[in-house]
Amino acid sequence: MMNLDLIFPEIFLSLSIMTLLMIGVFKKKSENLVYNLSIITLAILFTMVVNLFAINDQFIFNYSYKIDNLSSFMKALTILSGIFVMISSSIYLKSLNILKIEYPILILSSILGMMVMISSNDLIVFYLGLELQSLALYVLASFNRDNILSSESGLKYFVLSALSSGLLLYGCSLVYGFSGSTNFIEIANTAKNIEYGVDRKSTRLNSSHRCIS
Repeated sequence: MMNLDLIFPEIFLSLSIMTLLMIGVFKKKSENLVYNLSIITLAILFTMVVNLFAINDQFIFNYSYKIDNLSSFMKALTILSGIFVMISSSIYLKSLNILKIEYPILILSSILGMMVMISSNDLIVFYLGLELQSLALYVLASFNRDNILSSESGLKYFVLSALSSGLLLYGCSLVYGFSGSTNFIEIANTAKNIEYGVDRKSTRLNSSHRCIS
């Protein structure tokens, strides 16, 4: 039976994002409330991730999602960075009068995508996490709509990220064609079993013998 306790931080963050979005939509002038609740959510999420440090090399979803000490450490570091961004940017947003409910929700969505990327053990899961965090960052880059530089940065980031995503998918397709799998473990095993150096060396020796003869 699948142990969903391993992804309880991701589930909690997803439910929190939806709950905060509903609060912001149905409650007027709730920007400060949603902002403060988002910081509290990240603090609770940090404690959940810290509790996963005792878990070593656990896989779920058919070995496509991995939980270990390294992934838990990187998730905790990502969450701390999110808390720092939330606290340090509040004064800036209030000074420009652009504090909206969407800002903390977009940050939480981006953190969720980063957490999925960190624990991914499959190319498809990795790409889903990458796009989740990228889509939120598109909007954050152009969040100040009255500033032309902000809109320009969002557009440039979107174009560059779209090109990068296309190249990434092309590379993933080549890796899949080479290994026959999108799982990182299967890809690594396939790469270990194929000895390119020996094949190339034997090819060079055969060609040199033909030239001598």
